[in-house]
Amino acid sequence: MTDPTSSPRVPTRTWVKVLLAVSLTLNLMVLGVILGGWLGDHSRRGDHGPRDERRAFDPALGPFSRALPDPYRDRAVTALRDRAGDFQDNRAELAGQVSQMIALLRAEPFDAEALRGVMAAQTEIFAQRSQVGRAVVLDQIEQMSAADRAQLAERLETGFRRALDRARP
Repeated sequence: MTDPTSSPRVPTRTWVKVLLAVSLTLNLMVLGVILGGWLGDHSRRGDHGPRDERRAFDPALGPFSRALPDPYRDRAVTALRDRAGDFQDNRAELAGQVSQMIALLRAEPFDAEALRGVMAAQTEIFAQRSQVGRAVVLDQIEQMSAADRAQLAERLETGFRRALDRARP
């Protein structure tokens, strides 16, 4: 027999499901960045030269992280680190949050509000760093000559060629 004092289950609203799916996607991206940095081979050569600490990919700069011509890339990375700190610092914080998220997922009873808080904190870290990254990239592009901007456009087009080809009808 069912308990007469229990309230009927209210269906989850669609927007909540979408929000959770987006949040999960962002968290998986965070996990991928953390694992990629931890497992990555730092001795490889990238498309635009050897990888070293100054040329390392920073998600806050997005595709411009590798596409910006020298010396703009170095200045962008330096400005980003000056204004938002080193990504390694964020990575350590994000790794702690991923561990916290995993523990919350395994916990009984499940605390959805605590998980929501961890996910919101992760999203905020990326949002703040991305905002600084966008400003830094725009600052560098404004300083470029027409030839440097053309080189940047070529590198971006090369980097996105497969996606651009798939998007064409």
